[in-house]
Amino acid sequence: MNRAYTSEGRYLRRTASEIKRYRVMMKVLPIAATCLGLVLVVTYISAILYNRFGSFTVSINRFDNLDYSLALSETPDFAKPITRLNSKASEDVTNITVTDLPADLDSIYGPHNGPNYLAYTFHVKNTGKYAVTYEYHLYIVNVTNNVDEAVRVRLYVNGDYVDYAKTRSDGGGPEPGTTEFLTESTIARKQIAGLEPGGMTRFTIVIWLEGSDPECVDAIIGGQLKVDMTISIIDNE
Repeated sequence: MNRAYTSEGRYLRRTASEIKRYRVMMKVLPIAATCLGLVLVVTYISAILYNRFGSFTVSINRFDNLDYSLALSETPDFAKPITRLNSKASEDVTNITVTDLPADLDSIYGPHNGPNYLAYTFHVKNTGKYAVTYEYHLYIVNVTNNVDEAVRVRLYVNGDYVDYAKTRSDGGGPEPGTTEFLTESTIARKQIAGLEPGGMTRFTIVIWLEGSDPECVDAIIGGQLKVDMTISIIDNE
């Protein structure tokens, strides 16, 4: 038994078990504090990546019957088929115009961002036994500073593309040369019918800030955007 003296000269008695618990606690507390700190750092970094302008995720919703299935791949050989893909984010983008975009956007596999735009090419393949009809849903997950007012989203499907934009704020219909978003958050929602087993669809998504848009003003500086796509089998044949 150890003795610890007080300022008045009296002492406190501590048993061996109390001393042992104290020593264990002094070893555990620093480790726990370090682990908590790491969790907070990871959470903070994840939040930054999630909200960074231009990040893009595509995922496949599972279908109950395994005879009807789809897979994703950045390359057409499907060496590593998966059900979820994520592009790299574009940081600190500034506005450009549609004429600044390169001509080969639909010819490079995987992420191929430019200085001021996000570009990502991927493939969807029918890996099941039977033909399917599936739906793709391209939508805005997160937006700040109304940056979506000046955003353009180009979607290539098997080589053909459409440029999407939010409806003009003055109510005058679509922005020139674009198709309007379906809703405030849904950019496009369409079906691919009768994809045969082994059949493939190639997608390329491009996102940029259109400098010619009247809504491309100083107020949107610092704005953030996250766009995702989900793919779902809606019918089997």
